[in-house]
Amino acid sequence: MIQAWRTVDMHRIPALLVILALALTITAGQAELLSIKLTGRSQTSCWSLEDIVSQLTGEITGEREKVIALHEFGMKHQIHFIGPYEGGMYVHDALKNLGVYGYNLCGNNSATMCALYSLAGLQARRRGGTGHVIPEIWFDNKWNYVDTDMFGYVYLPDDTRIASFDELVVNPELFARAGRRPEPFYPWDPPRAMMKAFIDAPGWKDYHGYSLAHMMRLELRTGEKVTCYYRPQGQGRYHIDPEMLPDPLTTVWRNYWLEGPVRANSMAWTDTVPAAYGNAEFIYEPDLLSDVFRRENPDIQGVESAIDSDYPPLVAAATGQPASVVVEVRSPWVIAGVQNNLTDFSDNTDGAVASGWFWKIEPQDRNAVSVSTDGGRSWVTVWENEWRGAVPFEVDLTGHVQGRYSYLVRFEWTDNGGTGRVGLQGLKLSTWTELSPMALPRLVPGRNDFKIAVGNHRALLYNCFWRPGESLPGQELVNLSVQEGAEHRLRLTDPAAPGEVAFTPGTEGLIDQLRIGFHVSAAGGGSVQDLEAVLSISNNRGASWNELERYKAHPEHELDGAWFNHVISDRALVGANTRLKLTVRNADIHTVQFSTLERRNQAVSSELKITHAYHDGRGNNQAVSWSFPPGAQNGGYQVSVPQEKIYNHSLTYEAVAPGSN
Repeated sequence: MIQAWRTVDMHRIPALLVILALALTITAGQAELLSIKLTGRSQTSCWSLEDIVSQLTGEITGEREKVIALHEFGMKHQIHFIGPYEGGMYVHDALKNLGVYGYNLCGNNSATMCALYSLAGLQARRRGGTGHVIPEIWFDNKWNYVDTDMFGYVYLPDDTRIASFDELVVNPELFARAGRRPEPFYPWDPPRAMMKAFIDAPGWKDYHGYSLAHMMRLELRTGEKVTCYYRPQGQGRYHIDPEMLPDPLTTVWRNYWLEGPVRANSMAWTDTVPAAYGNAEFIYEPDLLSDVFRRENPDIQGVESAIDSDYPPLVAAATGQPASVVVEVRSPWVIAGVQNNLTDFSDNTDGAVASGWFWKIEPQDRNAVSVSTDGGRSWVTVWENEWRGAVPFEVDLTGHVQGRYSYLVRFEWTDNGGTGRVGLQGLKLSTWTELSPMALPRLVPGRNDFKIAVGNHRALLYNCFWRPGESLPGQELVNLSVQEGAEHRLRLTDPAAPGEVAFTPGTEGLIDQLRIGFHVSAAGGGSVQDLEAVLSISNNRGASWNELERYKAHPEHELDGAWFNHVISDRALVGANTRLKLTVRNADIHTVQFSTLERRNQAVSSELKITHAYHDGRGNNQAVSWSFPPGAQNGGYQVSVPQEKIYNHSLTYEAVAPGSN
């Protein structure tokens, strides 16, 4: 761990402030800092797939050149390693693979690349090799094999055209032919090993291999910070879906035991080897007596502020009546609960912890902590106070929230004794998440130019796999029932009739973008070509419906399952009046995933502090901070580092009350 940092706070150096003509002030809805977006000139912004494609291909006209640009990006931003899984399924969401995890195998790597190619206006599909899955892209009037997972593509004998999957099946010796062009190359797998993927290959075609549902939006409340690490910290926390723990960990994927998902042989963009995942810790320590706290956490019931220091900051407003405060934790990255450097994957402690002090004066008083992972539709009590006095508590929530992107914690108390001194003090929430360090803005030798932007939207993320107790918000089912077991899904009750699942967008506010992805499969062993799906929307709470899109499998699609997507961004939706409906025929529904971009009114300002910490390669640990006071929406800053090898350690975003930093 890097210690003894030499920190320079650029905001507090007047001479430098004169230079900072673009010094940023951040205003935020409900006092939060919303849609925080930091980008650096030396790397591609990974906050959205559209950002990636636009930056890499926006000025390129040739289809082949677009493919190669995206292929090179993919090699730098993905590590070859087993996983990731969510809800018992491989992650096929392209933005999650790039921004949240940064590691995958050929199946979800090829899905991610097909998503990027499709967004660039190209036709792409996945092909099934022997023990390998491969993307194929249409350009130069033919299909072309471009393998981002195994780092390369193969030229035909004319050394101009790129071989297709089928051409390599016919002639796998193209990998090893004498005199072939030396680039691109396969640095980690010899040509003979690559040939095996095309011998007796199943050759299936997949035209529906990816989801576009995820959003990457960072938001912070006053008193909250997130420190993003380029190498794993905090006992190396990363996420493994407990439903899909790989069996051969001690052999093929043995690094999981001690190091997590790392890869010595990789082209991933990291400062040192082996290439590795990263993680981040969110810490929220609010001022419970501040007006900002109430604005940022509006779900407060039966609570009033204390009258003096002999009382906890928040007390019950009335004797015998429940008082409660609900605090939400939301992250663009997956909550990680598995503790690394141990060989016991059931030990997931301290990934998410709520702590503070509860005051309980009389035996009949009550203090309790509950958690919800479905937006408050259901709650689980995880702690009740058995002691009297000012009692410290530290509640581990990891087992309830790991693998998710948000959760609610409810702190509740009842002053049954009528003392007026039962309440809450000193609240702190700590949450570890996993992220891809390749997707983070980073320092490089020399001058670094960064841009910062803060918006007035928050992203609400929903991933429903119909695990026990899990459902979509406002869910209503018609001719569908939940099948539990090894694979959770919605299955047709009457196979001869259509099934419907209707749901709300998860908010009653204004929605400026909605992204939905869902995975369906042929029901009852039928043909995927018989599968039908229709996505509809209602703007009057279900009184009438309008069709958004009708889905059928591509005529050449050969897998049983298919991902379908839809994005609404051309109009605002009123969440309170909006319902969505997915209707299927001859299909089971495995998952529905969607994100809503909710517009927020700007009310209060918070100050944003950004800190880059790095090691300069000469034994010096450096940190530079920029504090942006209230007043502007967008801006930029520069950081100059030595023209030598440097090692990025962390990037910290922090929201503070103006004047308190």
